[in-house]
Order: sequence, then structure tokens, then C-alpha cells
Amino acid sequence: MKRFINILMALMVLMTGLTTLTACSDDEWGNDNPEYQNVFIVAFADWGPKSNNDKTYTVKQGSQLEVPVQLWCEGTRSFNAEAFVYVDTKLALGQDFQIVDATGNTLQPNSNGAYVLTWDLQKPDATKNHRLQSIFVKALNGAKGDVTLMTFDPKDVDADGKLRISNGGTKDDDTQYYVPNNKTGQYEVRCITVNYKVKVTIN
Repeated sequence: MKRFINILMALMVLMTGLTTLTACSDDEWGNDNPEYQNVFIVAFADWGPKSNNDKTYTVKQGSQLEVPVQLWCEGTRSFNAEAFVYVDTKLALGQDFQIVDATGNTLQPNSNGAYVLTWDLQKPDATKNHRLQSIFVKALNGAKGDVTLMTFDPKDVDADGKLRISNGGTKDDDTQYYVPNNKTGQYEVRCITVNYKVKVTIN
């Protein structure tokens, strides 16, 4: 019995240590660290079965699909923040599919091919630090295929033709890389490698 208690105590100490290590990366983004106070993370809200960019959706022709997106930002700010969502597909925009808002209005990509999501940071958010909004994929009764939504530009590749995000970004915590999504004089939005894309299949 004594041996069992010793093993149990050792496991508890180990779990406490692991929790502390995990919490360090979370604390880094809190308001107590001025360096990261205005650095936000954008990612798709549903991380998929393995939390490894494996989330897939399906949408029928003539229907539209909601894809939730979240921004990590604790507390309020005196400004709003913009995050970008890109589309990677062989289907024809405007013919096979559209990107629309919640009321069905067609959204247009900016000059870089990105869809702009504006986050109101001036009001408190019920989720405290995970502000949510959605982007919608509407199937237009055209061709069938895949539409991949991404939080970084799929055209941003290195000399080997590999996506830059696959080779790491501006920060490494052994499992996740953080790569710029949008940067202004007031704030920076970064995306994260474990949850930077979702696939929508039109069938």
C-alpha cells in the first residue's frame, strides 16, 4: 500500500510539473506581458480529431456552410483588429463557390487575395479570450471539389516550393510555430501551425 501511495504521489508531482510547463506558453500571451499584449492569435475554432489541420466539412450544392474562426485576445483594446483568411482551391470563385457573410452577402478578397475579418476589441467578449466569428462557403451548383480555408497565404512559399509555415515561424515551443498573419503599428495577428486550415468539400 505504501508503494502505491508513493507511486501516486510521484505521478501527481509529474502532472503538476507538466501543467506548469504548459501554462508558461499561455501566460506569455496574457496582459501581464507587455511584449505580447497586442499580439493576437487567429485560428479556426474547430481543431479537428487530431488537432493537426485535419478538420473537414462537406456542403451540398446550393447550400452554404459556416466555418467558425477565433481570435485569442484577452480584455479590451482601444482599436479593432483585422485577421486574414485565404482560399486555396482549383474551383472557380463566383462560378463554383462564393465566400459570404452570415446574411449571404458576397465577400470580396482584397488585393492580396485575402478575406478580411474585423474583430471588435473595444467591447468585452463573453468568451473572455476567444472571440468568435464565422466565414461561410456557399456552393453555387457548379463543379464539385475542395475549398481549403487558411490563415496564411498559400502563395507564400520558399525557394523549395514549400509553404513557409511548414518550416517554422517566429516562435517555437517544440510543437507549435507562430507566423505573422497581419501586422500594423498597433497590433500583430499571428496564425498557428496546428490549426491553420480546414477543408470544405462541395458534393
